[in-house]
Amino acid sequence: MKPNSLFEYSKFKKNLLRIVFIMGTVLVGPLLSLSFADEPIVEAVVDQRPNILWITSEDNGCFLGCYGDAGANTPNLDALAARGVRYTNCYANAPVCAVARSGWITGVPAVSLGTHHMRSNYRVPDSIVPYPTLLREAGYYCTNHTKTDYNTRSFGSEIWNDGKQKAHFR
Repeated sequence: MKPNSLFEYSKFKKNLLRIVFIMGTVLVGPLLSLSFADEPIVEAVVDQRPNILWITSEDNGCFLGCYGDAGANTPNLDALAARGVRYTNCYANAPVCAVARSGWITGVPAVSLGTHHMRSNYRVPDSIVPYPTLLREAGYYCTNHTKTDYNTRSFGSEIWNDGKQKAHFR
């Protein structure tokens, strides 16, 4: 589904930016270098969407070469970080996996969302839209190999085009 108007596209961009700035421990390629003028340009921008690569890495802190660790041998991640966005002041919103994931998948910290107690299965409000849903509505194909436990019963692997063990970007 493509945004039908400049307003809808701006709303999508605003929601996506909110999610991107809140997430932590992630490397993202050049994301939103979009500009707007009249509606015909919006259509051209939608057709020329950037590729987005989201890498989730748990339990390694800043132990990567791109963060200054001289002992880390991470040349591919360092190269991606040099060409993309590298966050230097992001922190997990919770000290446990699924609770933290509920925050980065929605852009809302777990304590504000109600998912801060592990295995709470709290139902988040329908107004909270996970970022893969926003990307899919904008025409992206989204896969997730294994990280689909978001400590909520509101959504899981179904928010992805493919969210199974054999999911692949191709």
